[in-house]
Amino acid sequence: MAVTMLQDWCRWMGVSARRGLLILGIPEDCDEAELQESLEAALWPMGHFTVLGKVFREEDNATAALVELDREVNYALVPREIPGTGGPWNVVFVPRCSGDEFLSRVFHFLEQQGQTVESVAGALGLGLRRVCWLRSVSQAVQPWVETMRYQRLGVFSGRDQPALGEESFEAWLHHTADMLHVWQGVSEREKRRRLMEGLRGTALQLVHGLLAENPARTAQDCLAALIQVFGDNESQATLRVKCLTAQQHSGERLSAFVLRLEVLLQKAIEKGALARASADHVRLRQVLTRANLTEPLDEALRKLRMVGRSPSFLEMLGLVRESEAWEASLARSERAQAEERAGAQTNAQADARADAKAEDDKVDEKEQEQQEREREREEEDDSDDRDAVPAGLGQARPSEAPGGPTPAQMGAASRAGPGGPGYEPEGLTRSGDREAGEPLEEGLKPIPDESGNEDGAGGLGLPKSSSGK
Repeated sequence: MAVTMLQDWCRWMGVSARRGLLILGIPEDCDEAELQESLEAALWPMGHFTVLGKVFREEDNATAALVELDREVNYALVPREIPGTGGPWNVVFVPRCSGDEFLSRVFHFLEQQGQTVESVAGALGLGLRRVCWLRSVSQAVQPWVETMRYQRLGVFSGRDQPALGEESFEAWLHHTADMLHVWQGVSEREKRRRLMEGLRGTALQLVHGLLAENPARTAQDCLAALIQVFGDNESQATLRVKCLTAQQHSGERLSAFVLRLEVLLQKAIEKGALARASADHVRLRQVLTRANLTEPLDEALRKLRMVGRSPSFLEMLGLVRESEAWEASLARSERAQAEERAGAQTNAQADARADAKAEDDKVDEKEQEQQEREREREEEDDSDDRDAVPAGLGQARPSEAPGGPTPAQMGAASRAGPGGPGYEPEGLTRSGDREAGEPLEEGLKPIPDESGNEDGAGGLGLPKSSSGK
């Protein structure tokens, strides 16, 4: 059962079962980091591996993980158990090729070549006894061979959005149709069982209802009913309108639009809504009118339309991809030029900032030099002032120079001006001063005081005139 689950899971994931490992018994609460650490510790001799997915198994009450190796399983190195959380985890892998599997491959090869066991035996010159023995072996292993050729169908439930592990109806239909062709030698009852094995939900209920109504229905009849219910039921007019109104979406690559348009064209051709001969013409018209084209591609397609030669799907796709490559190259060139211009502008700005900084430094240096010169001049002036003050300490100040009036005398003079109160002649004042404190210098005589002055005024007597004698 576990090996079957491994094979089915590998088929759904599109990987070889010979490179797959199924890890069983992983606790549900085991986190991703712990899982990776346990797997790396156990599987490192087998090379690089990738965890493709995990699923919870109700029968084990644990999680199962699918691991893909970068090479086929080395049976000498693969462990049977992996130490992990909650106990050892079981490792499941596809067993070695047995003798029965070798025989099944031989019979399958003979069937593809249109040969039988008897013809091969006759060609090899084998006797009748050996031929009978080979025939009996062939008949004995034929049911087993049919079982080996059996591949489980994918899961389809009829939902608009398939759930995890389910397939869309188109993918499921293609696989089922191929397998029904392969199962030609299988009984009708087994075909119906295999068909229903991959159905879920609404699709399974539909087939159950059909068989309950008529148990003689074949598997092909059931498949036709599923196609009628879940298949594409669009009318020819609807498909034709879809083809003629298809346009490139915003942000959609032109090649993606051409591929999407081709799907619509082929569907319309299958339904008879569009003639196969007109598909190239419709494709060219839709690309020219409903897509965003570069100027060279638009010009090339219009020239083809003018000469009446519509390109096929592969030719159109080649032209579109060539245009996209040219456009991508042009975008890279423009981006490189923009980056170069931005780099040059950045360098220019850096140079301008460097020049401005250099100018600012020069201005600062000049200001510093000027401040230094001013400071030196101030220091020189202060030095000159200090030198001048000691030299004049022994000399009288200008107001105290010999022969000059003292501040007191200057104040007295200001208070007693000529004709003012307290005014006295300068000579008398000096004479009085000398009499009080200083002896008269030699050779100077005092002026006699004329007491006979009738007015009683002291001072210098006016000489009498000669007429008065």
